[in-house]
Amino acid sequence: MSKGQKDRVSKAQDRALERLDYILETIPAPDFVEIVGRMGGDTITYRVYDDGSVYER
Repeated sequence: MSKGQKDRVSKAQDRALERLDYILETIPAPDFVEIVGRMGGDTITYRVYDDGSVYER
């Protein structure tokens, strides 16, 4: 993974952790980073796009 990609994933994880208790899996894609995590006993998937928007899947 290149340094730019690592930075992109790290920023996406920081954004997702504002809403999640912890992260289970991170999947980088060309336009977004998909993050699977847990919050209050539920498993939730977020897509964090490169423009900073976050959508629940």
